[in-house]
Amino acid sequence: MKGLTTDTATGDLLLQNATAVITDCEEQIIETVVLAIRGELKEIPLIGGEARLQLGGSIDVLWAPSVKKMIKAVGVDVSKVTMDNDGNVTIY
Repeated sequence: MKGLTTDTATGDLLLQNATAVITDCEEQIIETVVLAIRGELKEIPLIGGEARLQLGGSIDVLWAPSVKKMIKAVGVDVSKVTMDNDGNVTIY
């Protein structure tokens, strides 16, 4: 999937020679879904993995399958999502 990308350091639209950069943006989309709070994305308010809410407590066993469905719902094909006890998220 190709689309506009943002600068990872600043969050601003990535520009090159005064032109917006269009590249593969699947990783950026996945990151947005995993970190978003439900309702934060106004066009699709039910999408939001709320990963930061999983830290500091017991991990919800239904979190990974739910996030996998959310990522697929925005058009990125993934086969597996896991979160270990340290809070590291792995997406295949």
